[in-house]
Amino acid sequence: MNKINLIVGRIALVLLVFFLASCREARHEPTNKYEQYLSEASARGEFNGTALVFDGGNVVYQGAFGVRSIDSGTALDVNSQFRLASVSKQFTAMAIMQLMEDGKLRYDQDIRDFIHELPYEGITIRHLLHHVSGLPDYEPLMDQNWKTELKVDDPARYTDGNADVIKMLVATKMPVYFKPGEKWRYSNTGYNLLGSIVAKASGVSFAEFLKTRVFDPAGMSSTLLYDFVIGPDPHMPNRAYGYQVEWNGTDLSPADSHYLNRGQGEDGVYSTVGDMLKWDRALYTEKLVSKATLQEAFTPAVLNNGKTTDYGFGWFIQRSPDGKRVVAHSGGWLAFSTHTLRGIEEDKYLVVLMNNSQGPFGVIAEGLTNLL
Repeated sequence: MNKINLIVGRIALVLLVFFLASCREARHEPTNKYEQYLSEASARGEFNGTALVFDGGNVVYQGAFGVRSIDSGTALDVNSQFRLASVSKQFTAMAIMQLMEDGKLRYDQDIRDFIHELPYEGITIRHLLHHVSGLPDYEPLMDQNWKTELKVDDPARYTDGNADVIKMLVATKMPVYFKPGEKWRYSNTGYNLLGSIVAKASGVSFAEFLKTRVFDPAGMSSTLLYDFVIGPDPHMPNRAYGYQVEWNGTDLSPADSHYLNRGQGEDGVYSTVGDMLKWDRALYTEKLVSKATLQEAFTPAVLNNGKTTDYGFGWFIQRSPDGKRVVAHSGGWLAFSTHTLRGIEEDKYLVVLMNNSQGPFGVIAEGLTNLL
């Protein structure tokens, strides 16, 4: 009997997801090309999330499709808070830039000045910011060594955060992939260590530093570095929960819990599309750092051989079809997929946040970018 009830419940939930999408379409015809694009993607079951587009000095689209949680069936809205995954890196880089301006650190300072026990020589803060440190990836390292008898979503396996990552790096002494500055290799380890360096250099927690020095000055009242809680949290009632579609194409299951959820620096920030626009707007001012300091974040790294990369401090650096400078970053963790793009010479902005793993996120983000 319980199994029958479970099947009926799953069917009802799937129907609810499609019902919410159809209700959205029934209310009105799409008002512009962005809404039409996402409405059609939602109707195909390819988009469950929120998006915002800023162009010509105005918000030309913001909207939400789908559910915030499969447990409650609550519909998403533009105030829903999503895990940003690697889009969090731009905030970590900003914190480092602020501490540089404060005189608390130097970009070319050895990271062991702040994390003395690390067994890696010759790596600087700049190397971490640019992803050219050569450090080993900490995720597979933890997968192979951290309470491996437990499942990834078992609360008993959860780490205490960055401190446990550092302990694992020290204990295993895994070799680097290459000498610092020799190559570019995307490194979550590097930005995890940057989060710890912010706390060491500032004397306050990374979460407190981001709140007081970044989020509050930018007016981002719904953004925080989240000390992850399993299940509903009254302190973040608008939190979006990740879910996935099972192999049978119909059943839905949670995809929100993982023992590495408390990693900070490379991940960990939750925000809304509206707050992300406030972040974009703040970057055109000197509320956070000087324009000269910010300019370095949008400057490519130079390798030891003189070649440049396409990454600055927390941002990929690109060009629009018109040759204008664009900076962007995507993120993905569990069921969350995120993307943000700034046309900094044309004052354009795009942010897309999703909390399920079914849709072709890269296609959605690229489609919106092409429309913009």
